[in-house]
Amino acid sequence: MNYKQLFLAVLFTSVFVQAQDSKEKLEHVIEDFRVSIIKHNDLEKFSNLFLHDSITWSAIFTNLSKKMVLRRRPDFILSSSDYKTFYKNLADGSEEKFYNIDMDVRDEFATVSFDYTLAVNEEIKNWGTEYWSLMLVNDSWKITSVTWTMNIQQLEECPFVSDDFFVLK
Repeated sequence: MNYKQLFLAVLFTSVFVQAQDSKEKLEHVIEDFRVSIIKHNDLEKFSNLFLHDSITWSAIFTNLSKKMVLRRRPDFILSSSDYKTFYKNLADGSEEKFYNIDMDVRDEFATVSFDYTLAVNEEIKNWGTEYWSLMLVNDSWKITSVTWTMNIQQLEECPFVSDDFFVLK
């Protein structure tokens, strides 16, 4: 093995190890988010997952849910709020489950996408696809935006529910 091949092997190994480390840290962010919703007793811990108070926090209705909303409010475009309002308005017994998680890490930036269900007392209220953007700040991943689609379970049943949802082990 010449020096060039050795250098490339070391570089590849280093990049691979950094990517694995980043994905493990991202998994902890996802789990902290999930558990914060369930326990619903520590706004400060939940807030520490985010870069700052004014990140993008927006949902758009799709499919039958969008049609229903537009019948009632033809000018409706999207729902926008903030994570603190979301957290404060969570009902007791709320749980968000994550399915089909995909992570893309590029240096100090990452995106996480997944299918989700939001349930209260184990009854799904809405579901869809969620996207997070994150930045690595002082060796911690911080969520910089959260956007998602929303489908009302009473109008259309979630097609991907299973016992195989994300829980950090």
